[in-house]
Amino acid sequence: MTQNLCFTDWHSETGRGSGDVDGVCDWTPAAAAGGGDMNDGLRTVEVGACGAWPLPGDPTCASVARRTFRRVAGALALDPDVADDGMTMVSELAANTLHARREQRQQGEQRVVAPELWLYLRGGAGPNRQLVCKVFDALPGWLEGNVPGHGLHRARADAISGRGLEVVHELSHGRWGYHMTRARLGGWQVRGKAVWFAVPTSAPAVQAPQAPPRVSASAAMSQFEEALAARGFAGQMLRADDPAEDMAVLSVCRGLSLWCCGDVAWLRAPGIGSSRWTYGDLVEVAEQAVEAYESLADAAEPRAARKSRHAGRLAAPLSR
Repeated sequence: MTQNLCFTDWHSETGRGSGDVDGVCDWTPAAAAGGGDMNDGLRTVEVGACGAWPLPGDPTCASVARRTFRRVAGALALDPDVADDGMTMVSELAANTLHARREQRQQGEQRVVAPELWLYLRGGAGPNRQLVCKVFDALPGWLEGNVPGHGLHRARADAISGRGLEVVHELSHGRWGYHMTRARLGGWQVRGKAVWFAVPTSAPAVQAPQAPPRVSASAAMSQFEEALAARGFAGQMLRADDPAEDMAVLSVCRGLSLWCCGDVAWLRAPGIGSSRWTYGDLVEVAEQAVEAYESLADAAEPRAARKSRHAGRLAAPLSR
């Protein structure tokens, strides 16, 4: 559900905007803990990392998200029509976070967890290259169990709200979804969901983030391991390398493992398809791994515990 009051400043915004947004680049543990300006976030997205920005928990969230998306889209030279559609979609997703405000107890104090905007590139240097936009909030599920799907029910013609995900579905041509995950800026202990969409990029105008040529499976796995450690998995992963076969395996928990071999990475977990990625898709692989872990943790919880997580608490770690 979307509140129209978040769109009041659409025509008043300019390319330079009066309120630049500070960006935090979630590439290493140090970067995730620190802060940077918007240009740092742009550079981070351009080199293949994930830029992460906090969103305000008030009706200005949509305009802040639009400004951030516009600047990243401009730096990547996205087609103007694609950029306009992206700004509309991110505005809808940001506005939806107003219905997902949750408090967390951290260091003995209750505080509201801010929603987050994440942007990164995936898909290599070819025609399948995409800019992925995700909006995170600390509500793992959906209010009143209203889980959306791609077969969305259309809102009534006279409705003033409820069109948000319908708009995203249409403008993204079905390239959207949602999944359980962890916060980047609010700390990995904050569990919630991310709703995402992807738009095509202009391949000639975007410098693709690629792994160094002939990178070994061990070297690639070290990068994946570092990325997952930054998301809270440090100290619980087990790894095995076979340099002779150019293969490396990382066990994240019982039932979830990451494999690298022959310039290709893939995940093994219940319900995971046969998708494979190049080593250059570090962020996407890490995102898929976190999603798989959170899904396994959710399935392992009793029903009563699942209900309590609507307050945003992280489930107990899965056993090995």
